[in-house]
Amino acid sequence: MKSYYLGELTWQEVEEFLKTHDTVIIPAGSCEQHGPHLPLDTDAYDAFWLSLKAAEKARCALVAPPIYYGVSIHHMGFPGTVTLSPQTLEQMAYEVSVCLIKHGFKKILFENGHGGNTPALESAAQRVKAETGAFVAIDSVSLIPDFLEKFIETPYDAHAGEFETSTTLANRENFVVKEKIRKPKLTLPKLKYAKIGLKEAGPKVSWAFMTREISDTGVIGDPTKASREKGEKAWRLAIERLADLLKQLDEM
Repeated sequence: MKSYYLGELTWQEVEEFLKTHDTVIIPAGSCEQHGPHLPLDTDAYDAFWLSLKAAEKARCALVAPPIYYGVSIHHMGFPGTVTLSPQTLEQMAYEVSVCLIKHGFKKILFENGHGGNTPALESAAQRVKAETGAFVAIDSVSLIPDFLEKFIETPYDAHAGEFETSTTLANRENFVVKEKIRKPKLTLPKLKYAKIGLKEAGPKVSWAFMTREISDTGVIGDPTKASREKGEKAWRLAIERLADLLKQLDEM
């Protein structure tokens, strides 16, 4: 294959690919504030970047053009953020999937770079499954829990903090405004079950928030603990496991 990005192929090349493989990745991200030090497109860029790296390693799946906007209502207090309604994202994900399935893809993987998209993508996945019978899965940083547990020090790391700053240092360091990396002032609810963060486990409830109300910079976490080394470790493991998943799907 000259490329595993569907957008760079001709229709005849896609037709040829479908003779032997039937998996497609749909990256989904957002255009939203990521504090004063990370780009607005971090989630979309990372989802697409990871998808392509894994597809190139597995050599058995194509990557569709990304969905660059997501459900970012909670970040609208910061300039540059664009949000879709959950219903719009769900419908977009559903319609893109159905089109690809009509052409012969039988396995859909949403590579989701933004947690706010998860409910809409899960709803779309259920609709696609019910109506087409296709296999649909969603990865939302869910393949590397052991990395998060071992290397991420911040328990409340949720947005533009230690993890995302590390991964951005590793895949496009020149876009990190290093002199503006600082620990935010956070105002979190004094409820032991209202937890937030990639590492937070145990008894907890989901709770709605507006980021501007709980963080002075838009960051939820501690980016001062980030490092390029942590980011490189995270990417290596994520690419390896996503490629492994693609190979397993190819054998289904």
